[in-house]
Amino acid sequence: MAEHPRRLIWFCETEYVAEHPDSLKKLRDEIGLTTIMPESYTCHTSGFRATEEIARRGPFEDWRQRTEQYPPAREGIYPPVAGTIGGFDDTALLRVIEACRQTGIEIWGHIGLWSYGGDVYPEYAMRDIEGQLLDMRYKQWGIGLCPSRKDTNEWTRDCLVDLIRRYDLDGFDVDHARYPAPANLHSLLACGCSFCQQEAGRLGFDFGRMKEGLLRLRAGLSALTRQQILRMGQARSGFWEFLAYLGEDGAVLEWLQFRALVMAERMREFRTAVQDAGGADKVFGSDVFPPSIALLGGHNYEAWERGADYLTGGSSHGGVVGWATTVTNLASEWAPALCRTVTDLREEEALQLVYRMFGYDDLDLPLAVAGLREGPLPLAQMFAREVSRLKAQVRERMPLYPPVSVGGEPELVRLLLETVVNNQCEGALFSGLDPQNDETLTLIRKVLSEG
Repeated sequence: MAEHPRRLIWFCETEYVAEHPDSLKKLRDEIGLTTIMPESYTCHTSGFRATEEIARRGPFEDWRQRTEQYPPAREGIYPPVAGTIGGFDDTALLRVIEACRQTGIEIWGHIGLWSYGGDVYPEYAMRDIEGQLLDMRYKQWGIGLCPSRKDTNEWTRDCLVDLIRRYDLDGFDVDHARYPAPANLHSLLACGCSFCQQEAGRLGFDFGRMKEGLLRLRAGLSALTRQQILRMGQARSGFWEFLAYLGEDGAVLEWLQFRALVMAERMREFRTAVQDAGGADKVFGSDVFPPSIALLGGHNYEAWERGADYLTGGSSHGGVVGWATTVTNLASEWAPALCRTVTDLREEEALQLVYRMFGYDDLDLPLAVAGLREGPLPLAQMFAREVSRLKAQVRERMPLYPPVSVGGEPELVRLLLETVVNNQCEGALFSGLDPQNDETLTLIRKVLSEG
């Protein structure tokens, strides 16, 4: 089997690199940087300019008139939606591409897909199995776009093809290729719109059976008592055991598998289109949720591998796809929901159950939601757990580039880097990297070289 390419990837800001092109040479020489994945925080892509034809067909061009749904539009900040929106100046990105070519650094393009934007464009948004829009109380975790709409998916595919033809890119790291984070409880019942119902039939799933199973599960949750919760906790019940206790007969698992297959199918189609247009050497992939909650967020790794050339993540410190905090993010929403549902259940008891469901009960985690949100948390231990689980699950042919946030305390950064080395990953994706912080660069070089 051919050895995977070793990559050290910088998730960087387009405008910064355009203004400091020498940072690429420094990072190449100091830490062995091989690749960048730039993003402009103004437009939520690498800074692409949409062609007139793409913009004319685009479903999201009226975003400037949607300031009530998306207040940042008043400052000219684009909404995080799928594809490329018109009107952006790509001068900075062109400078970055030129700097990459001069230094021999790979550059991966970056656009978004489905897990955000539904709050700005409810007409394209995910709906639950009863046809309702997602509850805005969970907005911070994402209000997604429907992943089964043929019109938006074909347009997004055409955006990718157009970009790989017009820009000198080595591939893509697409973002938001997922359902909203499972901390968004309501999103677990989505998407159940008419488009997704049709897709279920096409893929061989019985939507009616899945819907009935989800409704039974919801009814079972509503009937839970505190004593039942405590009994499950004492039995150290995992997530699937918890569902079985509520009478899950396979319909919920089918629902999660269906959702994941929808995403994987679209990724495969997008990758095929990009490589047909740009060449088989154009790398294509995305960040993914870590193993503990991957299926809940729409990622079945076995299916995902058929449409991706690598696996990486969002952030090791936190965030929606944080490989150290997705379980604690989830717990911060699931535990209060259990307390709202189960009479007299205490927050501490609900949190303990959630930790046990996802195999985190042996860690020193807070027993109050406020503690989860304020910290500190055993970030290095949680990150190491997810990386080792992922390494055990994926096939050897799939390179792993775990996310490493390198802007924190040196000791934490060291532990995160050691996890990458100890699990024999093919590299890492850095966020929070400051090219001027020589102390951090020395640390990165030292830990990776020793491994």
